[in-house]
Order: sequence, then C-alpha cells, then structure tokens
Amino acid sequence: MKQVRKTTPLVRNLLSVAGFIALIYLSSCEKSPVQPPPSTITSEVNSANSASALPAQVRPNVAYGTGALQVMDIYLPAGRNHTTKVMVMIHGGGWEGGDKRDMAHLVAPLQAKWPEAAIVNINYRLTSNPAVHHQEIMNDIKAAVNYIINNKNSLAVSDTLAMIGASAGAQLALLYTYTQNSNNAVKCVADVFGPCVIDDWSWYNSFNIFAGKSVKEILTKYNGATWETNPAIYAANSPYRQVRANSKPTIIFHGVLDPIVPLYQSQWLNAKLTQLGVPHEYYEYLGFHELNPTQVSIFADKTVNFFKRYIRL
Repeated sequence: MKQVRKTTPLVRNLLSVAGFIALIYLSSCEKSPVQPPPSTITSEVNSANSASALPAQVRPNVAYGTGALQVMDIYLPAGRNHTTKVMVMIHGGGWEGGDKRDMAHLVAPLQAKWPEAAIVNINYRLTSNPAVHHQEIMNDIKAAVNYIINNKNSLAVSDTLAMIGASAGAQLALLYTYTQNSNNAVKCVADVFGPCVIDDWSWYNSFNIFAGKSVKEILTKYNGATWETNPAIYAANSPYRQVRANSKPTIIFHGVLDPIVPLYQSQWLNAKLTQLGVPHEYYEYLGFHELNPTQVSIFADKTVNFFKRYIRL
C-alpha cells in the first residue's frame, strides 16, 4: 500500500498562501468586460433603469378634461416602464348614472392576475345632463385615452391599451374599440353583460325598468332621439352592427338570468364574431346583471389571459 505523506501545519499554511497568490495572479490576467464610456449610454437606457425602480402608486381623480366628471383613477404598478400595458375600465349605469367606484372592486383581482399592468378607471359625463348624449360620452372616452397616450412618459407606461366595460360601459368600450380606435391604441376589449344591439326594437319597447325608467326612456336620452325620429343613430350606436372582420379581439361575459340586458344580444354578438373570424371568447354564467365574488375571480383570470394573448396585435 502506498504510504500517504502527511503535511505539517506550517507546510499547509505555506501552500494556502501560494494558492492565494496564484489565484490573485490568474484573476488579474483575466480580461475585464469592456464597458462603454458614460457618454455612450443612451438616455433611453437610463430612463428605463430609472423607471424600473418606480414604486406602485395610485393617483385618484386625475382630470382629463375640465368637467367635474372628466376624471379618472390611475393605478400604476411597481417597476413600471415604457412597456407597461394599460387596462382602461368603463362603468355602467344606463349612460345616465353610475360611477367609477362601481368598477373599483375589479381592480385588486385584475392586479393579482396581472401585477405588471396599469389600470385606469374612468368617469365620464352622463345623460342625466340634458346636453349630454352619445357623442359627448364618446368624446370623453377619447379624451381619457389621449390623456394616457400623451402622458405615457410621465406615467411611465406604454400606449398599448385594453378596455373593460360593464353594462352600458361595455357598450361604450365595444363601440370605442370598433369605431373610434383610429390610433390603434386599444388592442382588445372585454364586454361584461353589455347591450350591444341598441337598435333592438323588442328591447326598446319592452317593459324592463332600470333605475325607475323604461328602456325606451334610457335609450332616447342616450341617443338624443327616439327610434321613430332617428333609427339610423340606434344602428350606428350598436356594436353588433359595427363588427368587421378586422375588429379587435373581444371577450364576452353574460349572466343567463340577466333581467336588464337580454342574453340573446351577447349570443348574437358571439355568433357574428365567429362568422367574421374575429378572435374572441364567450362565457355565460349562472347569474344576473352582476358578478359575484367567485365570478369576479374567474372573470379576472380569463380576461387577463385573453388580454395577454392579444394585446400586442
């Protein structure tokens, strides 16, 4: 058997020192990565690095116009930068009522599913003001979108948007995305039990009552005319009539027991999107004109997955 030669403590110390010196020598011989001089680092890179350190922030009641209702709540995520996507939420209320507070319960579930995204929850002028009709509301949505785009650098977000609307807000989100999206900022849209067939004669003449008013009264105020005097505007304001083969990807949710907006309107929209080959998803759930907590969680999960799939189109 070969004898193992033992080393004394002194020898071991000398060997350790020698190894350390050799390590220093080898390290000094390695070529350091070439770093560009400070003057060559672009301001864009500096800006991105700076933005990545930004904390989460909520900016309530940010004005995008001069009216009392032309305000929005902006939820900015931590670490945002020029690639951060934005979800714009539009409340319902029959175009004459409601408030962005009605959509606030969706913020946390959406943030949980997509923490990297920003959320903008808007108010808009209402038809409870006799001077406000469809066009004034559309102008408000356009002004809110333009505010986001024009201030994307100070907000540290992108100009790539998705829209979410509930009830009348869903009709507005669909109509804006399908007909007003001239800058192509909005890439996809979520419709939560929205009335998409405004020129639905049977619904117009139904006995449905919402907030103490008939459907006819509500639609007349929104369109600024009765069906009999201006049927064309009812068709023009119907997202179902405005869908084209190149319309933006759309996800739809509707309760099968909805007493306010007929389920068949969403079914018709789903069928037309299918016929035209527009990317879309359609979900019916057991419920009314609302989402319960479990349905909110499912809505947030499916909507975020849908948006992530199509928001770059």
